[in-house]
Amino acid sequence: MTLTISRTDLARRTREIVEQVQHGQAAIVKSYGEEQIVLLDIVDYRILCALGGYVTRAGKSSDASDFDRAIWDYLDEEINLGRAANLMGMSRFELMERFHRLGVPLRMGPSSVDEAQDEIEVARRHRPTA
Repeated sequence: MTLTISRTDLARRTREIVEQVQHGQAAIVKSYGEEQIVLLDIVDYRILCALGGYVTRAGKSSDASDFDRAIWDYLDEEINLGRAANLMGMSRFELMERFHRLGVPLRMGPSSVDEAQDEIEVARRHRPTA
């Protein structure tokens, strides 16, 4: 879901709007009825940049970040979602939610025993503490 606000709203409710953006809601800021800027969570922004890099790359770029490579390898079906999430420093479920929100295709379920073991290991590492 995208929030549409005026520049005045942004000035008056900055803290609230930033908090909403940090929780996955994009915000479009309008001025005089025209869209001016978009506010995105930084991880969503990095994912979108990596997707752009994936589309425009010519082979694997040696100067790509580990974050970018994790997404590219996932899209090339070289690693599963759990492994990509681990390389990006988040849980599989957080990455799945972000990919879903951003329209990135999801491959659900492991396709091999090795992938299943990778997903189990990532889940153990990112288990919530009580």
